[in-house]
Amino acid sequence: MKNSVLITLLITLNCIPISNIKAQTFGVGNAVSITGYGSYHPQIEISNDNSPIILWTDNSTKNVYFAKHNGTDFNTPIQINPSGFDAQSYNWSGADLYTSQDNVYITFRSSGYETGHIYVVKSEDNGLTFGDTVRVDNLTEGFGQYPDLAVYNDTVFVTFMDHDAGGQTPQYVVSRSVDGGATFETEVVAGAFVGDEACDCCQPEIVVNDKYVIVFFRNNASNIRDIKGVISYDRGVTFTDWISVDDHQWSIMACPSTGPDARLTNNQTTLTVYKTEESGEPKLFLNEYSIPSDASLSLTKISSSSVPNVNYPQLASSGDNIGIVWEGFSNSTDIFFNASTSGTSGLDTNNIINITDKIGAQSKPDIIYYNNSYYVIYADLSSLKFVEISEALAINEIQKNEPLEVFPNPVKNLLNLKLPITGAKNIQIVIIDMNGKVVYSKIHPNNELTQIDVSTLPAGVYSVEAKGGNTTTKSIITKL
Repeated sequence: MKNSVLITLLITLNCIPISNIKAQTFGVGNAVSITGYGSYHPQIEISNDNSPIILWTDNSTKNVYFAKHNGTDFNTPIQINPSGFDAQSYNWSGADLYTSQDNVYITFRSSGYETGHIYVVKSEDNGLTFGDTVRVDNLTEGFGQYPDLAVYNDTVFVTFMDHDAGGQTPQYVVSRSVDGGATFETEVVAGAFVGDEACDCCQPEIVVNDKYVIVFFRNNASNIRDIKGVISYDRGVTFTDWISVDDHQWSIMACPSTGPDARLTNNQTTLTVYKTEESGEPKLFLNEYSIPSDASLSLTKISSSSVPNVNYPQLASSGDNIGIVWEGFSNSTDIFFNASTSGTSGLDTNNIINITDKIGAQSKPDIIYYNNSYYVIYADLSSLKFVEISEALAINEIQKNEPLEVFPNPVKNLLNLKLPITGAKNIQIVIIDMNGKVVYSKIHPNNELTQIDVSTLPAGVYSVEAKGGNTTTKSIITKL
């Protein structure tokens, strides 16, 4: 019998909206663009009045911007840093935000690699207005970098990387405010408890609840750069314990500038997503870790070889719902999404979907979960894109469009695709082999019947993506 080729067809519209995930479908809504204010390091949260809020920096103006969703679009962005007070702006690291009751807290660093300082700005009306800029760090020598914050019961915790006077021995420290961000205590050393240095360009993540304050960061042990978490049991007064959520022993001579993202899923369990290398290839992993047991409950590979060059993973969770986004490469740099409704056991690399709506450089995503939907913000060159991902959107699209028909099946030479997709004039069809190489890419008119010559494809497994419109359907065929 001749070798056969299995071809998987993903027909998508607009944002590659539908994917089966453990018998559940997710749809991606139309992207909302935010233009004219830069696009570095976007972050997203949900305010107490149930509105998505976003934060980012503009590298050209050195400003920090905040915007709030109004139900259909985003309000005009608010500049957070005072006029003439430049903010630090990196595409891989920047300002951070956190919501607690009606308060929105933002931390950023002023410009100047060795002269900048860490600041917090607070809104008490869900992001409509913001108060004065408050300095966080009390450094008399050295300098701080890469702030991240979390809030619990009106106590504000800010972690940042501290260097000594010579710019060496980077370590993460924590400063807290017990008066809602009005003043900050002298920072305490956190990361040094591991015994090594911090990886000096990677963003950290701080998480808090009623039991723990934990700072997750990329460690540097003689160029072994794995992810660790340092723990405080006394509300951030001291850090006396640490956990290892990443033991891949990634050896790299220079800092990779990509840090972890983490969540406390209940009183005693953490989820941490991070990038590492396995067999020389970039990979993403999610570690579910029990603090009392000091042991990993599960270690799940998030990425697959069909999406190479993965980076910058971000995590959202609520109960058994877990969603992860990251930057990867399809036929361009795109944003990918995977999710589960049954905890870590429901994550499957076969369910990865590309949520971007065009070919081009799209990067640095962030994600939040609220009311049965995931909300994602990502950079699209000089603008930002905001999308909603939910089961309800998928159901609506399925009702509007008929299923995809593919024939003949098996196929030898010519593959026919019946595309009953509404609202798209053209369909882009891309065929990708299992190594991530694009072997076919062409724009087709959105006719009822589209034909592709597959006679020259070698034996193997391929993914076929068709983009344009508002829906995604799937079919599997065999090529003889």
